[in-house]
Amino acid sequence: MSLTPSTGQFQQPPLLSEEEARLRAQLYIRQRINYQDSFYRRRIAAFTFNSDKMLWVSAGLMGISTVISSYSVVADKAFFAFLTALLPAFAAAVSAFRSLYQWQRQASIYEDTWLALQQARLAMPDEDYLEPGDYSRYFPQLVLQTEEVLRGEASQWGQMEQMRPPSPGPAPAPSQPDAGP
Repeated sequence: MSLTPSTGQFQQPPLLSEEEARLRAQLYIRQRINYQDSFYRRRIAAFTFNSDKMLWVSAGLMGISTVISSYSVVADKAFFAFLTALLPAFAAAVSAFRSLYQWQRQASIYEDTWLALQQARLAMPDEDYLEPGDYSRYFPQLVLQTEEVLRGEASQWGQMEQMRPPSPGPAPAPSQPDAGP
């Protein structure tokens, strides 16, 4: 610690040198943030695709059922009446399957986290606008905000337990005062 002459207060030295902070920030952005960014993008795309595909399959089955139903009135064949009854059941099964897996909800969670990650990334200004000393000042903020976003995403899935303080254990028995002889 050093004494600042103008304020008369003690000032702590930075935890990291500017060069260490710059290297760690670049490594953290590349290995942690960019990796998570691409992971979330892939998950959003996959879950959105699955949800949309099941929606289109269900709608297609209902459309085919409508066409066959119209034709069954004219054709007067039992097979078409059977298909008219069967296809909506398949469409309902596909819709139930889509609801069971909740792909849209999962995509929404990943998208919210991806957006929060983009916001956390803004804790570190662009390298073109950084001045000497900025890396050691902004890097801890970047890490804190990013890890908070990732912890929040993990807790959405129920994978993290609530942090509880350790239980103190059984209380010691109160001491009995000596009664004396």
